[in-house]
Amino acid sequence: MVLFTLFTARRFSLTTSWLNLLRLLVFICIHIHNQPVASAQDTSSPDKASEPSRSIDILEAEARTARELSYAAAQLRKDLSTCQSRVQSVQKGFQNLYSTHLANVDGLRKCKEGILGAQEMEELEAKLAKLNDKVDPELMAEAQQTEDDNKRRLRYEEIASKHKELILSLENQVKQLRLREKAWERTISELVARRDLLERREGAWERTIGELMGEVEVRAKRESWWEGMKMEMEARIGALSKIGVLERFGPGPHQISVVVDLDDEQDTSSEPKHSEFILELAPVDVMPHSIHLFLSQIAEGYWSRGTPAIVINPGHVLQACPHPCLESASLGGKYSGDPYFEMKKAGIDAVSFQEYNPNYPHEKYTIGLAGRPHSGPEFYINLANNTLDHGPVEQRKKELGARFEDYVKEMFGEDSDDKVLEPDPCFGKVVKGFDVVDKIAERITWGSLPTKGEGGGRLYDHLLVRPVKIVSVSILDAKSSIVDKASNDEL
Repeated sequence: MVLFTLFTARRFSLTTSWLNLLRLLVFICIHIHNQPVASAQDTSSPDKASEPSRSIDILEAEARTARELSYAAAQLRKDLSTCQSRVQSVQKGFQNLYSTHLANVDGLRKCKEGILGAQEMEELEAKLAKLNDKVDPELMAEAQQTEDDNKRRLRYEEIASKHKELILSLENQVKQLRLREKAWERTISELVARRDLLERREGAWERTIGELMGEVEVRAKRESWWEGMKMEMEARIGALSKIGVLERFGPGPHQISVVVDLDDEQDTSSEPKHSEFILELAPVDVMPHSIHLFLSQIAEGYWSRGTPAIVINPGHVLQACPHPCLESASLGGKYSGDPYFEMKKAGIDAVSFQEYNPNYPHEKYTIGLAGRPHSGPEFYINLANNTLDHGPVEQRKKELGARFEDYVKEMFGEDSDDKVLEPDPCFGKVVKGFDVVDKIAERITWGSLPTKGEGGGRLYDHLLVRPVKIVSVSILDAKSSIVDKASNDEL
C-alpha cells in the first residue's frame, strides 16, 4: 500500500512537470508569432539601421528559450528515467508479492487437502527462497519519510491548535485581570475617598468630643458647685429651723396630742366619743426642718380648725390632711381651687428639701410628710415598715439589686425621674394610743366595697368611706406630758 501511494504521487508529479513544459512551449510560440516581420518593402526604407538590433534581440531570446528548453528537456529525461526505474521496481515488487501469495495459497490448499508431502514442502520452501520479495530500500525510506512528514504535520497542527486555544485563554485571562484591575482601582479610589471622609469625620468627632468633654467638665463642676450649694443651703435651712424650734417651742422632746372623733354608730350616748393618740417628734438635731414645719402648722391652727381629717388608707399608711382638704373637689367637696393656698402664702405648706436621716427610718407607727418632691402639708402614719418605699434610693438599690428598674416602673411609671425617688421626711412616731390607730386602720375604703360609688381611680379606691375627723392637734408641754414609761414599753 505504501509503494502504491508513493508511485501514484510520483506519477502525479511527473505529469505536472510535463504540463508545465507544454505551457512554456505554447508561450514561446505565441511570443515568436507576435513578433513583427520585416516586409520586402522595408528594405528600401531609411530605418534599415535598426533591423540588425531587432534581429539580435530575437536571436538572444531564441537562444535563452533554447537553453531553457534544453534544461527542461534534460530535467524531464532525468525525471522520466527515475520514474521508469521506480515503476519497474514497483512492478517487480508486485510480481514478487503476487508470486509469494500464489505460492502461499497453493501451499495452504495442499496442506488443507493433506496432499503436500515432504518433498513438495521442500520444493515450496526452495521456491519461496528464490523469490525476491524485498522492496527497494530507497522506496521504503521515501514512503516512511512521507508518512513521518504527515504525522509531524498533524502533530504540529494539533500543537498549533492547542497553542491557539492557550493563547485565547491567556488573552481572556488578561482581559479579566485588566477588568479586575480597573475594578480594584475604582475600589481603591472609593476606599481612599472613604478613608479621607472618615479621617475628616474623625477629626470633627475629636473636636466635638473635646468640646463635649469640656462641656461635661464644666457641667460636672457646675453640678458639684450646685450640689455643694445645695448641701450648704440645706445645712443653713436646718440650722435656722433648729434655731426657730428652740426659740419658739423649746428643746423638746416635743409631744403632740391628736384627738379624733371615731363617731361610733353603735354608741348611743348623746355626746360624741373622742379618742386620742400621742406623737413624739424626733430630736431636733435629727430632723430640724420637718419638725419646725409641723410645729408651725400646729401653732397656726391648721390642724385644729375647720375640717382636718384622716382620709386615705392604701393599706400601708394612714394619711391625714389639714383644713380644708375635705372641701376640695378631689375628695368630694365643692372647692376646686388649691386648698392649701393660705398655707403656701404663709410659707408653711411644704419642706424646702427632702430632709431624711437614716438613723430615723420609716418603721411601723412612725410618721412622715407625704408628697414628692417638697413633701407636705399632709402627714401619714406608717402601718408597716415602709423604709423600702419611702426611704433613700441608695437603700432601695442595695436591697432590690437587679429588680430595682422593674420596681421603679411598677411604682412610678416609665417616665419617672429622680425626684420621685427621693425619700419622705420621717420626723416622729406614735408613743401612745396604738389601739386608736389600729381601729382607724380597720375602717373600710371605697375600693373594698362590693359596689363602688361614683368616681374611680387609685386615689378614690383608697379613700375612707367615713373619714375620721381630727378634733384637735396640740403641742404638749414637757411638764404636763401624759406619756409614761409604760407607753414607751408599748412601742
